[in-house]
This record gives sequence, C-alpha cells and structure tokens, in this order.
Amino acid sequence: MPKFTPDRFPPGFFDLPADAGQGLPTKVIEEWTRSAQTREVAVRILEPHTLNGTVVSSDAAGLTRLTRARPLVEILALINRPKELIHAYGRAAGGRAIGTWAADNTQMFYPGEVGAGTVVGMVRTVQARLEDERAVGVGFAAHRGAFFELSGGLYGPDADRVETVAEEHTEAGELVITGDVARALPASHGFTLGPRVDLATGFGEVFRVAAGPALAGLEPTEWHYPTPFDDAFYEVLRSFMAQAADQGRMSVPSPEYRERAVVLIERERDLRDVPEVAVLNDLALAAAARRIGTALLAQHGGEEIKTAGLIAIHTFAEAGAAAAFAQDYRRAFAEQGVATRAGIDVGEVLIFDLGLGRRDIAGSPINVASKLAQDCGEFGKIYLSDEATRRARLERQSQTVRFDVSGVELKARQL
Repeated sequence: MPKFTPDRFPPGFFDLPADAGQGLPTKVIEEWTRSAQTREVAVRILEPHTLNGTVVSSDAAGLTRLTRARPLVEILALINRPKELIHAYGRAAGGRAIGTWAADNTQMFYPGEVGAGTVVGMVRTVQARLEDERAVGVGFAAHRGAFFELSGGLYGPDADRVETVAEEHTEAGELVITGDVARALPASHGFTLGPRVDLATGFGEVFRVAAGPALAGLEPTEWHYPTPFDDAFYEVLRSFMAQAADQGRMSVPSPEYRERAVVLIERERDLRDVPEVAVLNDLALAAAARRIGTALLAQHGGEEIKTAGLIAIHTFAEAGAAAAFAQDYRRAFAEQGVATRAGIDVGEVLIFDLGLGRRDIAGSPINVASKLAQDCGEFGKIYLSDEATRRARLERQSQTVRFDVSGVELKARQL
C-alpha cells in the first residue's frame, strides 16, 4: 500500500501556497488531495498526462572532478555541445525534449510509433559524433514504458528507472537499455548486447549496447535545446567553444556569479506498488514542501530556487542560516513520519530566470550538494562540505564522513 496517504496528515498540511504553480501541477494536486484517493481516482486524474513510448536519459561524466579544476562558465560551455547534439539528432529521429536542461543531464521522449531500433541507432549516431568531436563523455540509458508528464517533468516508476540508471550507473561513452527496449528491437537489429548483471537486482534486465549500427539519413537542424538561460547567453557559450576550437584556448566570459550556500533536500519516496497513487502522493508532498519551505525561508532569510518532484533547492547568503534551515526542514517532515536528506555546499553559482517565476541554478555547490545528499547520503541526515561546515562553525556539532564519487573523495560533516 502507498505510504504517504494524504488523509493521515494534519489539516492544512497540503494547502498550496500562493506561488505553488511555479513548477507544480496545482490543479492535479488539489483534485487528488480533495478526492477519495483511491487507485481508480488516481488513474482517472493521470490518464490525460500518460505517455507511452521510450525515454532516453543522459548524464555527463566526470563533472565532479571538472568543477574543481575549471571555471563554471567553462563547464557550461563544455556540456553545451553534447546537449546540442542530443537534442538535434533526437528531434530528427522523432523525439522531443522533456523539461529544461539546466544541468549536465538531458531527457528526450520518443512516442510509441518511433521504433526501438530507431532510438538506439540514433543514440549510436550521437555517440559517434561526441567521440569525433572529443566532447565531454556522456552516459545514456533508454527505457520503454509508461510515463506521467506533469508541469514539464516525467514522473512514475518508469521515469525514475531510466533517470536513475543514466545518472548513477552509466559511464562516459556507454549506452544501456532496459529489457523492455531490447525486446522491442527488430529481429535483425545488428546491435551487440551484453547484460549488466550488476543492475539486475534493482532494475531488472539491463543491457549494454557494446556495438551496432548508427542510424543513417538523419538531418539534424534543431540544435537549440531547452536552455535555462536566454538566447544571448546561449550564443556566448557557442562562440566560447568556437573560439576554443579555432585558437586552441578559451577566453572566459564573466557572467554574474553569486556567492551562496546551497541546500539541496530530497524527500523520502512513496512506495511504488500502486504507481499512480504514489506519483500523486509525491506531488502532494512537494506542495507541502513548498509551503513549509516558504515559512522557514522567511525565518532564515533564504531563497527558493525550485521545488520539483522529490527535490527542493534553496540558497542562502550564510552557511549557518542554510544549516539551520535544513535542520528545521528535517524536523518538520520527521514529525509527520517523512524522512529527508540534505546536502549543503558554498561557492559561486549562476541562477537563471526561466520566466513565470521559475528559476534554476548551476555551479559546483549544487553539484556537490547533490552528490552528498542523493548519491551518498542516508535519509534522516544532513551533510555539509568542509567549507560549509567551517563557515557555519559546526565542527564540534558534526562528525566527519568520507565518500568516493567517480574517483573523487568528498569529505563532509554529518548532522
């Protein structure tokens, strides 16, 4: 049974704040929290938002190491070209972009009529282009299933599956496909598939595409992926890389950086035995997170960047305020039996205005905070980078922990 049945929470817990429409499907959430909250109701609510087809997710490799060695704008420029290729070839093959591609990952959806062989061959084409151009290494994962599209994002167990495999279980230059994609390939597909037995327990059948034909005849034209920044900054990145190719060096532009303490918080996921109910309960919790976050931000002087799905991102001028906010946030949800985990780092970031009150963020602090919380952290814990701990003066109240992420040691403090 689902874990977070909305009717077990206190009155007003899921009330939507005035600005809840920024990134959350408010009408869907309100309909769900005011309903009988049965599986039948959940299926009816989500039916207009259900997509059947293939999703390809990607994740750039080695950014944790790169962010320690290169300026942020250079990182953005380096991952710009892979995203252009993924978008242009994906569109030419019949796909469309999902969401805003703010960080190092991408997501494309291909409707059911686009065959699995076409999708896999298209990714092979992109891989060849990335290798020819010596671009930043990218790992890909493809999965065929049912996805719920709400407020520009994909939800549900199939969406979680492909995104998690891409972000946590692929290497640079690797393409993995689930058994659902493999079974949909034509009999004479020509791809060499090797089982990823290490993923079988958590994700079922998964195969590495070790070799096979690229998709011939694609004519990519739509290079401009859904960026989090305006056209002027996009052109800066493109000219930046062109200059590097022509002159063998980069003259780094100077966008407006902000020095911030970044807090990334992930909430516990609902159980997935009834996926439609679980998706709607997770969205209801996102609404509660925005309401609680808004009240706590007023106390601690921070700003919300976004609350979407299970993730909330906030920034603060001071690391001490960020840590106090994270502790109060943890306490508010723990009182209702919902666990959270948080990562905190400090440094220079770029904050992008997406319009309609929506924002996104890029920079090493958000990357480190994500690694600490999502990749390494345990629920119920708060993790601060060494620098965040020092600035917050929490050395005595925390314990040292160490994580290895993609060959890079992250030393942090745990609260």
